[in-house]
Amino acid sequence: MNTVHITTTGALTETDGAVIQDPLPFLGHRVLLAEDWTLRSFFRLVARYPVTERLSAFLPSQVAQYRSCAPSGCTGAGFDRLEFSKTVEMIGFPGKPRLEIYHTLAGISGRETSPLESSHLAGLLDLPLGLGRLRHVVFGDKVDLFEFETVFTLFEFIDGIAWELSFHGKPDRCELRR
Repeated sequence: MNTVHITTTGALTETDGAVIQDPLPFLGHRVLLAEDWTLRSFFRLVARYPVTERLSAFLPSQVAQYRSCAPSGCTGAGFDRLEFSKTVEMIGFPGKPRLEIYHTLAGISGRETSPLESSHLAGLLDLPLGLGRLRHVVFGDKVDLFEFETVFTLFEFIDGIAWELSFHGKPDRCELRR
């Protein structure tokens, strides 16, 4: 599978190191992240390639929220790192069998995985972000869980993070007044 690398500054590079000017032909390529990649690097990618903002209806408002955050030190969410992963669920008896595939962006503290539901973007931006494994869940008379190495395409990565961030955090106006 063809591969695209993403630097911490948001630049897309080919395997030979050549910087990519137009990301659209590379949307189906496998993503590899630089070692010190963070959620801030994701927004740098979107800023560097404005066309990617059009891949998700959620990105314009997320970019606006990102721009209102501090330029560094955004790690107050209580996690050690973030992980982007893929889940495949096979749902069977009782009912009509079906297959669901989705992405998850979660906070990791030690060996504990937690949803980001109540985390503000300003507390997540500078946390390390890595690619996780594929979780294959089979629902039936009993639940079986398997984990596998997997790849993520550039499109899956951009769209998946934007989708996941759309569910996380809460607007300041929803905070309880003290």
